[in-house]
Amino acid sequence: MKRILIVEDDVNLGTPLAGALEMQNYQVEYLTNDEQVMGKFHEFKPDIVILDIMLNGILDGFDIAKLIRNENNTPILFTTSRDGNEDFKSGLSIENTDYVRKPYKLMEIMMRLDNLLSQNVKTHKPIRIGHFSFLPDEQSLKFEYEKIHLNYYESEVLTLLCQNKNNFVSRKKIIEIVWNEKKINSKEASLNNILSKLRKYLNQDANVTLESKIKLGVRLTVVN
Repeated sequence: MKRILIVEDDVNLGTPLAGALEMQNYQVEYLTNDEQVMGKFHEFKPDIVILDIMLNGILDGFDIAKLIRNENNTPILFTTSRDGNEDFKSGLSIENTDYVRKPYKLMEIMMRLDNLLSQNVKTHKPIRIGHFSFLPDEQSLKFEYEKIHLNYYESEVLTLLCQNKNNFVSRKKIIEIVWNEKKINSKEASLNNILSKLRKYLNQDANVTLESKIKLGVRLTVVN
């Protein structure tokens, strides 16, 4: 069952849309404001996001989309009641998105959802880390005959380090991307705990090193 996160501050639109999509066998989470979006995004792990552009909060839909894009390429379907072409250009300038104007019909939403999802079929290709095989979609790390199950944050930190393999990533950047948190000190202990666990797992391969330096950050090094 595909998971859809809906962010729409007009309950007269969001509530019936959520109900209609549930009738179409989607698993739906519905939010009415910007404050809980990234937390729910991390918890729910949607396959696609339906995102209203004009939200009554600090962040608008484009702001939220950029936060999502800092982490992954989950497809986004923007909705808006505004007619300006600037919205259209701004929305489609963000990778892996589509756009629908209000008022919309359920059939149009369904067609655009199907189109976005069909373009985003996951290949589940593993990431090689020395003799390890890392599957971010499964949150698992395989070594020989052992399969290690990672939690969400362990998997997200390791994914970011793999994307920057053999280069230092600052702790500030890791915390901002993985936890969507600007106050670094609030997540420093959590990051240290995750790095300790990842280092314990990865130490099984002498060709893999996970090092941390105060001023430089964290680096995943793989010797071929």
